[in-house]
Amino acid sequence: MHLSAFRAEVSAILTDDSPPIVCRYDKDSGWFIAGFVLPDAMIERIRKNTLSLELGEYAYQLRAALDGLIWDAITLQQKGTEPPANANRVEFPITDGKTRIFKDCGFQKFPFPDQLKTWLESIQLNAADKPEGDPDRGISTAISDIHDLARFDRHRRLRVVAAVPTGLQFVVDTGELLSGIIAQERIDCDLLGGQYEFLRFQLETRDNAPIRKFTLETDVTFEILLEDIEPFEGINTGPQLDMLVNAVENIIARFEKEFP
Repeated sequence: MHLSAFRAEVSAILTDDSPPIVCRYDKDSGWFIAGFVLPDAMIERIRKNTLSLELGEYAYQLRAALDGLIWDAITLQQKGTEPPANANRVEFPITDGKTRIFKDCGFQKFPFPDQLKTWLESIQLNAADKPEGDPDRGISTAISDIHDLARFDRHRRLRVVAAVPTGLQFVVDTGELLSGIIAQERIDCDLLGGQYEFLRFQLETRDNAPIRKFTLETDVTFEILLEDIEPFEGINTGPQLDMLVNAVENIIARFEKEFP
C-alpha cells in the first residue's frame, strides 16, 4: 500500500510533461545557464509531498514482517511459547560485521534451527557475494536498505529524496551564426529541493557575431534518488524498491520451507 502511494505521489509530481525551460546569460562568467520554470501548482504539490513519509512507512512494514519471522520461528521451536515481552533484540538479523555482529543478535539466545541460522548468516552484507543466477543474489543489499530506511523512520528523521534530471540531451540552435558549443557543465539540480538550474554552457559564433536569439531543445527524464541508498548494479529507484519486497518474499518462503 505504501509503495503504491509513493509511486502515485511521484507520478503526481513528475508528470509526463517536463516543466518549461528558460536560459539566462551570466555576464560575469560569460556562460548561459538553463533552468526549469515550475508552475505554481507543481511547486505547491512538491511542498506538500509525502514521499519521505510513504517511503519510511513502506520500509517499516517490511522490517516488521522480517522481525515477525524470527519471533514465530522461536515460538515454534519452543512448542508455542513466545519469547518474553522484555527479550532484547529478538529481531531479524541485518548485520554489517562491524557495529552489528551476527553472533550478538538476540535471537541466538533462543532455540533456533541450525540450518536456518547458517543461511541467515550467508545473506548478510559482510558475507561473500552471491554469483550471477543465485536466488539469494541481492538479498543482502535489500535487507540492508530496509534496515537503514526503517531505522530512520523510527527515529522520526524522514528519509530525504531528490528528483534529479537524468538522460539529459540538448541541442542549441542559433541558425547560421552558430559555430559550436565550446564548453558545457551539468549543474546539480533537484526539483524537490528547489534547485531548478541544470546546465551551463558557452557558445561560439562565426566571426564572433553577437548571440541575440537561439533555441534550446532538450529531452529530459527525472529519477527519484534516496539519501545514502546506492543503486544496486545501476538499476533505477523504482525497480530497487521492488527488490525490497522480492527479498522479503524470498526470505518468507525460506522460513516456510523450514517450518512446513
